[in-house]
Amino acid sequence: MELKKAFKYSIISLATMIAINGCGSNNNDNIIEDDNLTEENKTEITPYQRVAILAGTEDDINRVALKISDYVVMTDEKVMLNFPSNWVIAGANPHSNETYDGIDDLLPIPVDTGTKVYKSRVIEFCNGIYAKQATNTGQQRGSALPCEVSVHSDGKNIYVDMLDADAIFSLFFPNTPDPDGKMKGMATAVNYEIRTMIMASLANESTIQESTEQLGPKFTEDEIKAINDDDIYLVTKYQNKDNKVFTTSDAKALANDIVEKMGTDEANADVNINGLSDNSQWRSARVAPMEIPGVFVTEACSPTYAKMATRLGSEYITALPCEVTTYLDRSDETNRTISISILSPYFMFQNMFKGAVENAVATKGLSQEDAKEYETLAPTVLNDLNIIVNEAVKDSSLKLVEIK
Repeated sequence: MELKKAFKYSIISLATMIAINGCGSNNNDNIIEDDNLTEENKTEITPYQRVAILAGTEDDINRVALKISDYVVMTDEKVMLNFPSNWVIAGANPHSNETYDGIDDLLPIPVDTGTKVYKSRVIEFCNGIYAKQATNTGQQRGSALPCEVSVHSDGKNIYVDMLDADAIFSLFFPNTPDPDGKMKGMATAVNYEIRTMIMASLANESTIQESTEQLGPKFTEDEIKAINDDDIYLVTKYQNKDNKVFTTSDAKALANDIVEKMGTDEANADVNINGLSDNSQWRSARVAPMEIPGVFVTEACSPTYAKMATRLGSEYITALPCEVTTYLDRSDETNRTISISILSPYFMFQNMFKGAVENAVATKGLSQEDAKEYETLAPTVLNDLNIIVNEAVKDSSLKLVEIK
């Protein structure tokens, strides 16, 4: 099914206009605020934020997720919402000659509640203007994109959560010079625009309640200042054995090779590669890498490790999947370097999942024995990703020149 953005996305209903105008306004009658946000901890940030709650079960997840993605795909946000630029859904980017395939473009992330496993959906929001601003601060940071929204359920209600862009900028873009405040302003705009689109798309849901609840770990300013880029992005640099000058097409070809080695639902990486962790079943979330300005992103999914992550809480869904970014390295002005950046599983688990295991033991019935398995999760995941990347590189004409 091919759908394109249209200036005429029917006529926005009165309910939708109310939802748009109410987002961020002073009308709080239908907003669930974070009860934990006090004067004492306002300087703390959390990476996850709830956007909306509505009645529904696991059977309603796809319907709700599709309403959100359909809205983004079919709405010209510049015209209808007065945004400075338009948004697209990953997998349906017309600038990459992609067409919208509905639910197939939304990532199915398994959620383990401790008593059952069901599939949530992750909707990936992309904006070329904002993405370019982000990767202009460092191409390795493409691994922190795109903006993710999850739709999940506790069997009674549907929850729509998002990564908080203000927090993500602080955590994943540490020590980035921002003298005029443009980056901080961009993060705030991203939060507002994504929230506005979600609420507008669900405006005709009779049970919907907007929420501003903060979820997950909290970080102080001092903790954020202690983070360095090298903690987050694990970068390897490659050059051609014959000193060839590369183009962006070469970086894209390598990203496609990584996707091929990663495999699919039908033939995952376990089939293609020896030495991966037992029953990891790694596969690429998409048939091709995502094209983000200046970089190509491969999304690596393991159902086994995804269930371990979500066993700690549904708020962590948007921390998945693992990301590997390939790019023609602009820091080499001779265009002789292609770099690969892996979003560090160590950083992700120590920060985005900070305190999650202890909390799951205390409140979610996770046994002490099962909790011990998380001690080796980060090194196991990183070793698997390195094996997959090395398999993609080894048959090429590339030689390793630097590891950061």
